[in-house]
Amino acid sequence: MGAVITFSNQKGGVGKTTLTRELGLYLASLNKSVLAIDLDPQANLTRSLTDVELPGCHEGLSGLNYEIAEVQKNISLLAGDIKMAMLEKSLIAEIDAYTRLKELLEHEAFSHFEYILIDSPPSLGVLTVNALTAAEYLIIPMNPSLYSMQGTNDLMATVQKVKKSLNPELKLLGVIINAFDSVPVITRQIRDEIQASFGDKVFSQVLSKSIKIEEAIASRDGIVSLHKGKVKDEIILIGEELLSRIGEDVPQRHGDTEESILSEAGI
Repeated sequence: MGAVITFSNQKGGVGKTTLTRELGLYLASLNKSVLAIDLDPQANLTRSLTDVELPGCHEGLSGLNYEIAEVQKNISLLAGDIKMAMLEKSLIAEIDAYTRLKELLEHEAFSHFEYILIDSPPSLGVLTVNALTAAEYLIIPMNPSLYSMQGTNDLMATVQKVKKSLNPELKLLGVIINAFDSVPVITRQIRDEIQASFGDKVFSQVLSKSIKIEEAIASRDGIVSLHKGKVKDEIILIGEELLSRIGEDVPQRHGDTEESILSEAGI
């Protein structure tokens, strides 16, 4: 089994699903074998990749038959659904409540994946702790909006507890700023606040706010499938930084991705 990366933030609407999806499709575009796991009962990641109902996380964590479905070339899905909400409640009383996903990923069916990306719920409940326990790396998506830092201390406290008792190997890979708009002064100030709090853990590349992301989700395509565009270039740069941070080789890029971003930003 390859690198397992959890995307987590107890605050909703910060881009967990967007980044899980787009970075998964980016890695798949490099001919890497990728698995996306949807632990969120809202199942937005699942709906963004397929319209087929699949037995997935609920069944896998319940000891039932599950399906790992290839939804696009090189990217497979362990689907989520609303039944996960009831499962989370029932797991509280179980002695292995927090290790179900880790144990599931030890099955032979998951051994060939080079990257496993986990989209966790916007909470610090049992499902999120499962995601943290199963992961090698944690990425925290954040929006540059008022109160963006709210709850971060609780998340980091949970991470420390998980490291102490369940997963000492868990590493904070970084913070990715999503839905960034460079025009308002306040968003630049909030970005600086995030930078001051997390230092070099903040990815150098942000993901801009763009309708192109919603269009890609609606068409079940990845941003990387666009012919060209600012957000495509940003996803590529974020993906390259992800690979670099986990010590993987960064593919040689043809073209002027970074230069086009700087040009569009007026730098």
